[in-house]
Amino acid sequence: MFFLLRSSTKNIPMIMLTTIFLLLSFIPFNYGEINCRTTAWWVLQPFPKSVLQRFLSKSNENLTFNSSNPLAQFMKTDEHPVYFEFNQQNQCQQSSLPPVIANATEQTFVEFKLQIPYLIRKDKTVMYKPLVYENSKLNVAATRLVYGLPAEFATMSADFEHYKYSISFQHGLVEVSFVPLTPTLLPFDSPETANFSSFVDANISPWLAFPPFHLVHRTKCASNMYNFSQTGHIRPVKMTLNIIGNILQEIPQGIYINEGNQPLGAWQIDVHTIITSTYECP
Repeated sequence: MFFLLRSSTKNIPMIMLTTIFLLLSFIPFNYGEINCRTTAWWVLQPFPKSVLQRFLSKSNENLTFNSSNPLAQFMKTDEHPVYFEFNQQNQCQQSSLPPVIANATEQTFVEFKLQIPYLIRKDKTVMYKPLVYENSKLNVAATRLVYGLPAEFATMSADFEHYKYSISFQHGLVEVSFVPLTPTLLPFDSPETANFSSFVDANISPWLAFPPFHLVHRTKCASNMYNFSQTGHIRPVKMTLNIIGNILQEIPQGIYINEGNQPLGAWQIDVHTIITSTYECP
C-alpha cells in the first residue's frame, strides 16, 4: 500500500537505506499524499458474520456490522461483505517530496488487502483492514509505521497477461485466477459497468488507521480516492480463489467462486489513486 525507496538500490548499504527510510517515515509521510496508478482485481464476497467477528474482536475498537448497508439485500441475514483487493500499485510517488526525490523514490509493488466495509464506529460508517500483504519489506515497515496496519511481507505475483495472482506466506498459499467477461477494459461510465457502483460506494467511507506514535487518540482515519470518472477503466471478471492453510487468518481455507458482473462481484481495475495521510475520524 505504501512505499519508501526503490528496491533496486542494491549498492546502498542497508544501514543507509534504513536511516533514509526512518527520516522519510517520520516527516513527510504524515503530511503528504501518495499518488499511484492502481492495476488490480477487486472482489466483494459475502462471509458469515460469525467469521468476520473474529477480526473485529482483535481490533480493540467497538465495531459493529451495518446490517442496512447497500449490499445487504444480496446476502443472507447472517452474512456481511469482505472486500478483497488483489493489487499492483504502479509508479507511486509522495506528493510532499520535491520532484527529484519523488522520482527517485517512485516504486511499483504488489499488495493484497483484506477489508471489511460497512462497519459502524461511534455512529459513523468506516472500513477496517485487518490484513495486508506486500512484496517489499520496506513497504511493510512503512505501512506499519505510518498507518499502523498489520502488514506482512510475502512472496507475491500479479500476472495481468495470464490473469493470475498468488500470495505465499509461511505455510499458506493463495492462488487466484480470473476470466475476463468482456474483451477489453471499459470506461468507468459505460452501461456495462453499472454493477461496479458497489465498489465506489464501499470506498466512500474512511478506513481505520492506528499510527503507533500518536500518544493520544491513536485511532485515526485515512481514505483512498479513486479518479474513476477521468482515469478509470474496468471490466467484470469471474474469479476462482483457492485458499490453502490459514494465510487469510479467519477466512477458512477452500475454493471460492465469484461470477463477476453483479453487485457482490469481481472486477479488473486500472485507475489513478490518491492515498491520504491520516486525519481525525469523523
